[in-house]
Amino acid sequence: MKVKSVNGPKKLANVLLSVNVGWSHEPVGMRGISHFLEHSVFLGSGEHPEPDMDVGKYGVMLNGETQADRTNFFFSSLPEDAEDVLEILLSLVYHPSFPPEKVEEEKESKIIPAVVKESDFYPWELAYEWARNLIFEWDFRYSMGTEDEFRSIGIEELREWHRKHYHSGNSLLLASEGIDIPNITIPEGHSRPEVQRIVYGEREKIIEKDMKNAEIVCAFPLDKYDIRTYLLSILLGNYATSRLWREFHRDAYMVESKVEWHNGKGGFFLYVGANSRDFKSICERMENLLEGLHFTGEEVEIAKKIFAIEILERDNSVYRMESILNIDPELRFGSVEKILGAIGELELHDVDEYAYQVLNLEEMRRVVVK
Repeated sequence: MKVKSVNGPKKLANVLLSVNVGWSHEPVGMRGISHFLEHSVFLGSGEHPEPDMDVGKYGVMLNGETQADRTNFFFSSLPEDAEDVLEILLSLVYHPSFPPEKVEEEKESKIIPAVVKESDFYPWELAYEWARNLIFEWDFRYSMGTEDEFRSIGIEELREWHRKHYHSGNSLLLASEGIDIPNITIPEGHSRPEVQRIVYGEREKIIEKDMKNAEIVCAFPLDKYDIRTYLLSILLGNYATSRLWREFHRDAYMVESKVEWHNGKGGFFLYVGANSRDFKSICERMENLLEGLHFTGEEVEIAKKIFAIEILERDNSVYRMESILNIDPELRFGSVEKILGAIGELELHDVDEYAYQVLNLEEMRRVVVK
């Protein structure tokens, strides 16, 4: 067998600019404006009226994403080009020119066609989205706005939303080491957006779709950030050593667990894509599993290895900075190395104690699509 060592590639520079405003902050009448604004900033600034051409000469494409509680702008480039590309990005995000014809064309061709309908979702996605509704008290059906509301959102509304939220006190920049921040004026401010909450009276939602199987999501609210949630997610997840997989893999085509943090609140989600419509027996077994939940030291050590592999894989991708922000939304650790260090220090009793605290069946929300 021939064996040859291969040197790793030159690392790319990664930049993420996150503005702390998203669709969960939009009042009725303005729903969808965050996504509209995300698109509009890429239409040009006074300094860069043709930004695609300006960044294209560096082989770079600027990207944006509107989430529930923040709007992200990001790119990867060769290290020697990062500061030039960042200057263009900052100019666009903080000083957009809102060219009228381009803005109107973007609204008609990209924004209105992206309006969400419940029928757009696969059943498993629908189960997840409704579980998020019950945990985070929002309504995913308006995440991209409505066609009627967009008719009354124009350049003046975009400018006002931008003025209120796109400033230094409501922004966060994550960049690879060695990148100097260009000298560009960033509007100052201290205001933070208000979450538009919806109070749902139900703890369980069953959606009938006349399917042959059932999609089940059990969700638990998390009031306080804790790094232990990520280890718990792996211990209960879709791995051969994980409890959900061991319990349900013969009765389900997919199991999964995940953690999300938005607007200072968290959600812990357990998903089972059952092979049959008999969701009641699956739910009963899920409750029995969670009631007597205790792990072993070996399980915890394996989960640490899985976590390290997952985060290091993402650390070498264009989503590196977004991955850090998702795992560490308050930037308590601020780097992959410190996150891994915190996970490595956890012991069995830390995880068992935390699982007992957060997986409280009395607080559980459940969504079934069948």
